[in-house]
Amino acid sequence: MKNYQKRATLFVLLVAITVLVSAQCSGNTVETAQAVPTAVSADLILHNGAIYTVNEAQPWVEAVAVKDGRFLHIGTDDSVMAYKGSGTQLLDLEGRMMMPGFQDPHMHTVEAGIYEDLCFVAQYGWPNQYLNQMTACAAAQSGEGWVRAVGANMSNLLEFSQLPIDILDQAVPDRPAIVIDDLGHGVWLNTLAMQAIGYDVMVDDPQGGILVRTFDTDELTGVVLENGQQKAITAAFPPTPENLDLAYDGFLNALDTLAQNGITSVSDAGGYWPRGHHTIWQRAVDENTLTVRASNALYVFPDRDFDEQMADLEAIYSNDPNQLLRFNQAKIYVDGILDQGTSALYDPYDTTFNVPGLPTDGFLYFTTDTLNQYATELEAAGFQLHFHVTGDRGAGLALDAIETATIANNTTDGRHRLTHLYLVDSADRPRFNALSVIADFQLAPSSTDPDYAAWLHTLIGDRADDLLPAFDMLDQNAPMVISSDWDADVLSPFVKIESILSLNKPNVPELAAIIPMMTLDVAYLLHQEEATGSIEVGKMADLIILDQNLFEISTNQIDNTNVLLTMLGGEIIYSTLPDPEVSISQFIPIVVN
Repeated sequence: MKNYQKRATLFVLLVAITVLVSAQCSGNTVETAQAVPTAVSADLILHNGAIYTVNEAQPWVEAVAVKDGRFLHIGTDDSVMAYKGSGTQLLDLEGRMMMPGFQDPHMHTVEAGIYEDLCFVAQYGWPNQYLNQMTACAAAQSGEGWVRAVGANMSNLLEFSQLPIDILDQAVPDRPAIVIDDLGHGVWLNTLAMQAIGYDVMVDDPQGGILVRTFDTDELTGVVLENGQQKAITAAFPPTPENLDLAYDGFLNALDTLAQNGITSVSDAGGYWPRGHHTIWQRAVDENTLTVRASNALYVFPDRDFDEQMADLEAIYSNDPNQLLRFNQAKIYVDGILDQGTSALYDPYDTTFNVPGLPTDGFLYFTTDTLNQYATELEAAGFQLHFHVTGDRGAGLALDAIETATIANNTTDGRHRLTHLYLVDSADRPRFNALSVIADFQLAPSSTDPDYAAWLHTLIGDRADDLLPAFDMLDQNAPMVISSDWDADVLSPFVKIESILSLNKPNVPELAAIIPMMTLDVAYLLHQEEATGSIEVGKMADLIILDQNLFEISTNQIDNTNVLLTMLGGEIIYSTLPDPEVSISQFIPIVVN
């Protein structure tokens, strides 16, 4: 995004941009029709298209009329043209596919922007390689503050004969240093970093975290897992004006990326409020640079005082449906990840890990009583519950917590959800429908790759044959959405669609069933289905235009689809226009009325 100071303040901006979109993007001229005194005049008409509405009652139309950021009329070219007026702009779609904007309910938008500019190291490196890379990172980051990098795999570090902390001490001997992992579940610290946050003198692990030590000598390895990483990352990225400015700049780039991928609504699952992440979003609102509808989560820290944290979360909470930005969800980690033995399982792992004291059936962030207490109190305060679970026992505990909360609070429409869900016990699957809990799956190629399942066989045996049981659960009427977990995984909606349709399973749904799980069903999850998620009269004009019709191409061509134009509330937030003076930098956010 560029040139934010040149933002227009009148609706004439849409007129100018639409003219240029038609002339330069679709190659057509834009007509301005004569006034029709017997009809309401639309601001914009998009016609001659293959418009997929995601409305079962009217799935395909030729044209739409837009007025004041909402769909005024939907139907045939002839019926829509009744809404032409003297100021109506016409955009000929030339038969192209148009559909509602995608909605992604699980991503890490602020982190994606921050990590974009960090020093990257090898994911699976070796000691000398890391020594050289971190020495270079330190040299590139002048000053006395933390040396910050990202990318290393923690399990790989624990395979070294040399302690990871010694490698990092050698590379960065005079400043605290942190390397954030590749999976979002650990960090690698040097001695000065451990001292800076008091981990060097801790006898027990922090609540919800693991300070990995050696088996024989009980020495700190420098590897810190799960919630233990959060204190270190907060210390390395405190909410100073300089850090917040850098985060904001990266955030604007992330918003640009979302628009280019046709994403018009999100739920940010990071929510690290002690680092000021929520203020980044609010700054975008204040400066008119926010280009998505956001229903965001706030992270619940297991090692903070319950009453103090509840007060902090309630102070940030917001849930005005008339605003682009809401902080109305609570992100609760139940367990970790299969890859490092921290997913909570009903039955033990088939292998052991290089983590002394790690239970054979995985790891929990909270005690059961505390988990249930948070679920009950957060729901009573108005929060939607957003549980991170990867193991089957983790999923069961999250469902128990939701059931406990809804009984205590006598609630019926919380629309709480569990995300990731690599393993779900067969006895727990019907509970999603029974409790109206939404299952949130990430089904990108990295998760559905048979080689990944084969590797997990070494950890959990035959349970790896039943990973990510999305469509078995769909057959059992579990409410379901599909998300990206960006930037931990690929963002593109088209990559995910192709990945799903390419699965060699008998119950994979058709394209027409997948698209709602990335549009209208997400809108339902986010309590905005009355305003977004489909192309219907009265809903916000959140839409995208594609360069190919998803229903007319082979499966292996879907991931090559490009978004030509993205609108939010009738305003263009992205187009293929080359001139930055008439692109996203002049977007004026529209409020949901």
